[in-house]
Amino acid sequence: MTVYRFLIVDLPLWAAALLILGGVPVVAVLLQALMRKLVPPPRAKAHNDVAGFLVAVIGVVYAVTIGFSVDDQWENFAEVRHATAQEAYTVGAVVRGGVVMGADDQRDLAEAVVAYNRAVVAWWPEDLGRAGQSRAEQRTLADLFDTVGGLRPADEPQRAYVDEAMGRLLDVSVLNTQRHSRAERAHLRAPMWIAVLLTSAVTLFFSLLFGLESPWLHYSMIAGVAVVVGVNLFLLMMLEYPLAGALSVSPSNFTETTEVLLRDLAASPAPG
Repeated sequence: MTVYRFLIVDLPLWAAALLILGGVPVVAVLLQALMRKLVPPPRAKAHNDVAGFLVAVIGVVYAVTIGFSVDDQWENFAEVRHATAQEAYTVGAVVRGGVVMGADDQRDLAEAVVAYNRAVVAWWPEDLGRAGQSRAEQRTLADLFDTVGGLRPADEPQRAYVDEAMGRLLDVSVLNTQRHSRAERAHLRAPMWIAVLLTSAVTLFFSLLFGLESPWLHYSMIAGVAVVVGVNLFLLMMLEYPLAGALSVSPSNFTETTEVLLRDLAASPAPG
């Protein structure tokens, strides 16, 4: 787990890509060099037809396994990114609509939303597997509900705003729960990783069995297969934890909303 964490969290994206996409082909080429010594090309060449048939069959199984895994992880990553932006914009909309309540009430709303956004950003995981709503998030979200619930509408537009704001906060609460749930359960389970690693290893192994007279052509072939395997493994690793790591969804939407609200608060007159 330490090596896995090092690749996903500690390294920048370019370094992780270089290590994985370069390391897998290097290992494969070294194994190919060993295979050429143990089984010289003239001996291995006699089994090329059988090896080619097996690689074709295994390649289909590998493609299906990887295809489903990458598609599932990408879909989950895209949903997390969308839901995170939606949560930030929804909670920000509570303040924008509060203009009908007057300057003092809108300022209270803005301060409550800023507190919530800061709690979300403070929670954002810097390591793998962190999940569960923080106490600061629970408290600031409850304060936000109390702030909206404590408004006293004096006319129909204000009553409509309070109803709409409460609905938006309920949506924020649901999106908040989904974000924490995905942070905890988004990654691939052990059986899927076993299937991915096993099919990757078997595909590479049967590619090593080909007998080619030209060593450079032989090494180029196995390196190409290894690059494909490395790309797939890299994608799975980078997408597995959507809220942590080099390719993670960031809390930038919350940060941007907070900066806008703080500028508005600084420009608005203090309550008198």
